Amino acid sequence: MRERGTIATALHLTGHFDTEAFRSFAEGRARLLSLDMRTERLEATDIVFVVKGAQPLVGMFVMACLVGPVGCLVNDWTEGYRR
Repeated sequence: MRERGTIATALHLTGHFDTEAFRSFAEGRARLLSLDMRTERLEATDIVFVVKGAQPLVGMFVMACLVGPVGCLVNDWTEGYRR
């Protein structure tokens, strides 16, 4: 059973990415928001991060990733909740 208000979600991003810049950006945001994060896929046009934490903070992480670091462009995104 999960803690109340805690969710895990897979964030799937497509676009054009500097993969190391995006990984560093996402890791920094996850750390600032006290989220658990792992990278499932990291390619120049396709990235998947799995994050777990308080629902409002996961939402903030998603919004930050949609803006992304300089030099990266997110064209589309989906979220899929995980157990």
